[in-house]
Amino acid sequence: MGKGVNKIDTQTGSFSSAGFHILPVRVYYEETDAAGIVYYANYLRFAERARTELLREIGVAHESIKKNWSVEFVVRSCNANYIAPAFLDDVLEVRTTCTKIKGASIALRQAVARNCEELVVMDVIIASRSHISGRAVRIPNEVRVAFQQFAELENEV
Repeated sequence: MGKGVNKIDTQTGSFSSAGFHILPVRVYYEETDAAGIVYYANYLRFAERARTELLREIGVAHESIKKNWSVEFVVRSCNANYIAPAFLDDVLEVRTTCTKIKGASIALRQAVARNCEELVVMDVIIASRSHISGRAVRIPNEVRVAFQQFAELENEV
């Protein structure tokens, strides 16, 4: 194989011209079952990676939120609709968009797609909580502003 063949950057994501965040993901052997199909729980891992990269890209990475405001985000709920399987060596995209921002929570829609075909669609609510007490707290204003810029795009994934 030549240099760069089949190479994708799975360390960072980007924002599409349509206004949602995209993280490319390649399916590895360890993420599949005996039939070479992605094990269902691994889609949750793909979505977590995408949310982490999204936070970095909008300027409010996990560690900076914790350091500056003693706040962390946790998943409060996740509803996943499994539509079609992904397979070993597939190149996928995790597309994330913000659908609603409340006082202490943010609703996200995340879709895992292959060649523009949605395979799994997840509605995820992340909650803001105190790193010290573990109780729900309002989202810090700077974090809210970063997400609002993203949410204003109002695009489907």
